[in-house]
Amino acid sequence: MGDISRHRDIFLNTREGIPASLLDKCKLKRNDLTYLEMGNYLTDVSQFRDPVMYIFSKQRVWRDFIIPKAGDKAMAYRAVAALASVASAAVATQVSDWISGTGGKVAAGAAGVLAGAAGVLALLPTDTFADIGGADEWIDQMFGTPIELTIGDLKQRDEKHYGYVGQFFQYAIEGMTQLLFAQDVTNKVKGDWGKLDRIPDASVQSVFKEFFTQYYPHEHTDQPPYTWDASRRPEKEDWYGPGKRQRNLIDKEVGVMNAVDKHYVQYLSEGLAQLQEEWKKIKPDDNTARHKWLVRMGKLLHGVEDWYFHSNVVELIRMRAHRPAQGETEATEDFLKRFVTETAGKDPEFILADGPEKIRLQRRLYRRLRFPVYERGDKINSGGTLSKTKKSTPSLHHAYPAFPSQQDTAHTLMHALENLEFKTRHPSAPKSDSGILPPWAPCVLGKFLSAHGGPGEKLLKEKAAARGIQTATVVAAIVAGGPERNKAMAVVIDVMREWVPLIVTLLDEGERQRLVADTAPLDWPLGKPTAEDLKGKPREGIEMTNQLKRHADALEPQMHEDGIKENNYERAIRYLRDCGFINDAGKDALLKSFAIDHKSQKLLEKAPGAGGFLIQFSIELQSALDKGDAATEKLNQSKDSIQEQLSDNGAFNEIIGSHSLMSKDTLTSPPFFDDAKVLASVASSTVFHVMLEQVGTPVAGKRLPWKTLLHRLIRYPTTSGGWERTAMAFFRAPENRGKIPRYTDIPELTGLVRTALESREAGQPFEKGTKDDDLKNEYIALE
Repeated sequence: MGDISRHRDIFLNTREGIPASLLDKCKLKRNDLTYLEMGNYLTDVSQFRDPVMYIFSKQRVWRDFIIPKAGDKAMAYRAVAALASVASAAVATQVSDWISGTGGKVAAGAAGVLAGAAGVLALLPTDTFADIGGADEWIDQMFGTPIELTIGDLKQRDEKHYGYVGQFFQYAIEGMTQLLFAQDVTNKVKGDWGKLDRIPDASVQSVFKEFFTQYYPHEHTDQPPYTWDASRRPEKEDWYGPGKRQRNLIDKEVGVMNAVDKHYVQYLSEGLAQLQEEWKKIKPDDNTARHKWLVRMGKLLHGVEDWYFHSNVVELIRMRAHRPAQGETEATEDFLKRFVTETAGKDPEFILADGPEKIRLQRRLYRRLRFPVYERGDKINSGGTLSKTKKSTPSLHHAYPAFPSQQDTAHTLMHALENLEFKTRHPSAPKSDSGILPPWAPCVLGKFLSAHGGPGEKLLKEKAAARGIQTATVVAAIVAGGPERNKAMAVVIDVMREWVPLIVTLLDEGERQRLVADTAPLDWPLGKPTAEDLKGKPREGIEMTNQLKRHADALEPQMHEDGIKENNYERAIRYLRDCGFINDAGKDALLKSFAIDHKSQKLLEKAPGAGGFLIQFSIELQSALDKGDAATEKLNQSKDSIQEQLSDNGAFNEIIGSHSLMSKDTLTSPPFFDDAKVLASVASSTVFHVMLEQVGTPVAGKRLPWKTLLHRLIRYPTTSGGWERTAMAFFRAPENRGKIPRYTDIPELTGLVRTALESREAGQPFEKGTKDDDLKNEYIALE
């Protein structure tokens, strides 16, 4: 999901490239195409609801937060012994070893036997978990329950089965969706998101209700975790081995990973064939049916686009065209090293980079063309662990998608949260500039601070005085800049921290870094923190505890000076509506989000609710990100790091095979960002353009064999030529000024469609496929 604006950019390109005459044939208008983007967007943000990762998180919560709270070793012994006795007698023999260590060691040992924790707690003496009574029920309510434990149809579950964390995200995202897409938002966002043709709020609501679902790997062309232990995936050729479709006498080993080539392409082709068939049943005056059809089309296009952003295919396209090519006697490893070195000497992206950045680009390119090696999973890391002894292997013949690890998923969600905030910023404001407030902040804060006799007025005076600045100067400095601007911005953050601490924590990297460093607000630097600042103090967690306390207090309703009883977040949402940044439907959704948070906060004494959990989660993740960035900076100082072959080089955003390494959907994920953007745009717009041609001007007795087109778009690259290189050359041609080519600009693709319609397959009757359901069930089975 990374930068969820990237798919929007592809949509805008597609919208501008579809001829008006083609839309007319399909009884579509330009503004109808917003539903296409909604389908793509909702597929992306549905990753905020991932039951497998929620449920997998339970083990970690038990291990790291609950078992260690069991008190003294005697309590820990009794808890673990009971768990062990229920799990297996063999595990019980380890108990005596566990209790000789710390609470953390006890918890780690218990990790493998916690699957039956729901029934085990009832067997324990009442004083064993005196401090954590109700913990098991709390975990289920917070993170949801496996689908086999739900009541009713296994394919349908009530939202409560996603847990309070899932529900919190659901309503928060619904509010943001109204902000971005609804017509009746009066103070609309600017920039590229402002280019969308907005639709009625009722339509936004109904589409969201039906199409905000959950994460499934195949909808994002991710390497799937169907074989949970990554070390065993090489044994599962049908999923994780390279497909054999493209092999010939010259290319004897090349192929796209079967998960994509065999299964995902089948899912996409079945989905497209079904949409083509269903179009025939839509009545001329049934705009609602056409809109839903477009949403479903957008969901399929998301999978097409993600192949280019999250796989190594772009790097393979470059490698296959490299000259001189790999010689018969040249080892694959030697050729890979030569390719990286020679690319760095010729490609403008590398040439224009400074020394450390050039090293980073070469290292990332080298690592993207390798395949990771895992060791068998254990009780704590059941998904396998990256090998610290076995080297990764070159992957020059295998086009494969990235695997989103749990850490990758967390990173992606946090990045997405920040991008949701970025949507409401001024388009020219760099996200990293903490001195730029999102445009809703001045109005919302202004109402809060100017309410005579209210808490905002008091907070502003208190926080300004603490930083030695006049309240009038705060406003002037924010508006006009000047030497006091950083101090004024710090006062604003100080106020927001007390008023809406969860929002500040989730959307401001500087605040998370302060919490990681465990540094008091007044001791935190006004400008960019140094490495020493980020290191902070020995972790005592004082500042995180304070932040959790602020959040819990902010959730409690208070009678305010204006006679309205509400909590801090409800007040902020009311102001957001008064300022016109959201509509009534968006306001209602956001209120539900914080009502869920307030309810979950009451579940278990001393345990956080959904918002408190997200504060803890974001702080821990920020710590990992900062450590990863520091490791990257260190690696950038040494040319020797370029050819490091271990799967994990110490920087988690460079783990071989990971989303963080392979991703090319953000401006900060080079090299070859432009290549990925161009190819994803051409592939997506081609599929949509061709679909409109098929449904707008149907040929009797013929239907496009979609797999033929998809196998051309999603393939292991050729050694020369090909639509991919045609598209990239078009984009780079000076006369085109960075324009992305249309489907009609690439003869290979238009000719392919004509030929496909003349094939025997084009005359075959439609058969409804099951691959989408099959793949969903594969993922659900992991629960």
